[in-house]
Amino acid sequence: MLHIVAIVLGAILGIAYVIVGFMKFGGKEPVESFKHYGYSDGFRILVGILEILGGVWMIIGIWSQWVAILAGPWIAVIMVGAMITQIRAKNEVKEIMLPVPFLILALAVSVINLVM
Repeated sequence: MLHIVAIVLGAILGIAYVIVGFMKFGGKEPVESFKHYGYSDGFRILVGILEILGGVWMIIGIWSQWVAILAGPWIAVIMVGAMITQIRAKNEVKEIMLPVPFLILALAVSVINLVM
């Protein structure tokens, strides 16, 4: 049963992060958001690449347990960065907490694969 949970979570997170990562290359909202927070276009592209890598690794993790174990913390670090950005901007708690479910789910995939 845990194996199925890991596969489903890995697939959903993987697809989501690949899509969100590609959006960083020119989607209107990410471009405006990164400018609003004072980040360069280069940093926005870097974050997009890191998200795509995390998403691809999550998908590969469906077939490779050790890749899934590493993909979770990779995505979690990206989400911690998103939270730090929200904190530095002095945003509301609800905005600061938006990355938390993704962080938890990514780490859950790692933990499930670690104990299987």
